[in-house]
Amino acid sequence: MTAPQYYATMTSVSPNHDAVRPDPAQIVVPRKHGQVLFTPAPNLLTDARRPTLAGKWSELQQLARQDFLHAVQTHAQRIGAPPPPQTLLEKRWILTGHQLEFYHAGVWAKVVAVDELARRFGGDASAAAFDVLVDHDVVDRLGFDVPVQQGETWQRYPVLWASASHVPADGLHSPNLKQFEAWDAELAKHPQAHVDALAHILTELKPTAELRQFTPWMSRARWKLEQAMGINVHHVPTSLLCSGDAWATFVRAWIEHAAAWTAVYNKHLHAYRRRAGIKNPQHPMPDLQKTVDTLELPFWIYRPGQPRQRLFLRTGANPALLHGETALPLNSEFKIQNSEFVIRPRALTLTMFLRLFVGDLFIHGIGGALYDQITDGILHELFGVIPSYACVSAAWLLPLGQPFEAADDLAALRWRRHHALHNPQLTIDPFTALKTDVAELITQRRDLIKAIADSLAHHRHDGRPARAASFRQLHALNAALHEKAPRILANLDRQFAEVQRTREQNKTLLWREWFFALHSLESLQQLINKVRNPA
Repeated sequence: MTAPQYYATMTSVSPNHDAVRPDPAQIVVPRKHGQVLFTPAPNLLTDARRPTLAGKWSELQQLARQDFLHAVQTHAQRIGAPPPPQTLLEKRWILTGHQLEFYHAGVWAKVVAVDELARRFGGDASAAAFDVLVDHDVVDRLGFDVPVQQGETWQRYPVLWASASHVPADGLHSPNLKQFEAWDAELAKHPQAHVDALAHILTELKPTAELRQFTPWMSRARWKLEQAMGINVHHVPTSLLCSGDAWATFVRAWIEHAAAWTAVYNKHLHAYRRRAGIKNPQHPMPDLQKTVDTLELPFWIYRPGQPRQRLFLRTGANPALLHGETALPLNSEFKIQNSEFVIRPRALTLTMFLRLFVGDLFIHGIGGALYDQITDGILHELFGVIPSYACVSAAWLLPLGQPFEAADDLAALRWRRHHALHNPQLTIDPFTALKTDVAELITQRRDLIKAIADSLAHHRHDGRPARAASFRQLHALNAALHEKAPRILANLDRQFAEVQRTREQNKTLLWREWFFALHSLESLQQLINKVRNPA
């Protein structure tokens, strides 16, 4: 595949021409029920392989896969899954990943996709599928929304067992038995939560003494459901993945090359913003900051169980990593000398590490597939390769009823009301317009507008005070006419309110982000079939 033109200005090294990537123009959020985005098509992905690296990077690639598999095996034991054998190292690996949350069916479609691609790559004979649980991220909500109907109106109602925390998921605990039972009882009050898939999940989520950590608690429940539905995808949390020697080596490489690599990072972030026409300097992520004696690195640093902080490197004769005001000295090998802190990736460095050193193919959702164009540029400039990736998402809506159709467009109604407000004579029906008091007001209004037009034509500069008084009189005449025919604006306001209600209702009926286990097992099986055989 030929690289996009903008790569030509990055470096003299040619990209790997067998890399497969989605066309950004094809990355469009599915909205209509049953739509599945799978780009490039599955048949174009079966030859995807991780890039060949040279020297120390090749060694790091081998070490990273060994560490990754060890993390998978350790996590499998934690959740009661069969640990995969060492022979998995010989297979091709298809990866996806997401934050550890109650996500929607469009996100879960990525898990189905990696399972399907592993099958197409040769099943158990030659490929394996993995789901990276990004548990160094913050969980926004400890629970999920359920649909609630009041009369003919649907609303989203949050059912949570606790307030959210600023602590990353790897430092959270699962709910205790009392919290869980209260949460479960609240869910039971809502008919739309009475589905077999959610019952399956909740059965596995019931707290046990063995699983008090949030990550394995969430992972086991979803893994059990996936196994029941014939999906064979290994889970691996970033808290384990980023605890090995390969990750530490990758972080040290960033520290050692901080000035150059940070410049490359910002360069391609700027290029992406220019191509996408993005004006907000915080989108899709902020630049890495630089001062006289510090450089920001694309990582988080924190003590487990405490909030994350952005990671800065103090440069100069005594380099150190900075955790707020605390300086963490580095030894001659750029290793941190304080083991109570952990260093975790931010968005680009996570997929950079996984795509470059671990997997043969990474499956993104919408956002990741767009922002990983930045990663493409960074990897190409620093390593001369662009590893393959794809994009998968879906719209799988809950069967809450047909969305309402608005008879009018809000913008058109807004214009009609504005026009009627300032031109009441055009909207008054002929019978009312013939009434003496109304006809007199219309005549006065016509004469006043003619006088204003004459003033503008002949006394534009010295007639301003008189025109200002005339405009005030015109507004008073308009208001008087509306008092004579009040139903005109009232009808438009009623139509406007009805269209607004319809749009708000459809935000719930057409919301694609309901927790995927609010669908029935039958519906989820239909989604699986759709992802396995996209049109």
